Amino acid sequence: MSRIYRQLPPAGTRIGLAFSGGLDTRAAVAWMSREGLEVHCYTADLAQPDEKNVDEIPPIAMTHGAAAAKALDCREAMVREGIVAIQCGAFHLSSGGKKYFNTTPLGRAVTTTAIVRAMKDDEVHVFGDGSTHKGNDIQR
Repeated sequence: MSRIYRQLPPAGTRIGLAFSGGLDTRAAVAWMSREGLEVHCYTADLAQPDEKNVDEIPPIAMTHGAAAAKALDCREAMVREGIVAIQCGAFHLSSGGKKYFNTTPLGRAVTTTAIVRAMKDDEVHVFGDGSTHKGNDIQR
């Protein structure tokens, strides 16, 4: 049965977190770990041009209190979804009056699918996205 937590789950709960390595997710890992959660961090490699080495990100999660952390190779899945988006003509969206490439929502779908699969393998049953729900993410 699915459940949405409106507050932290009980101490000892294993929680999977989409971990970017940025300040927000570092703080989330440290806070949840201090609250007694067993935090498992997952970082997606989507071949982002601004990430020179994604494998350097999971150790950051460990230094902030994660029980486990790993990088997930999502590059092939991102390419497959991107090709489908191009074929469908669904490549440009408008948000806040500005056009942007549809890679952001595609990347989120690919990332979440990979994380949920990894969580299943790791027997982690609670997912947290680590986002602060700010900016254009709410509109997307």
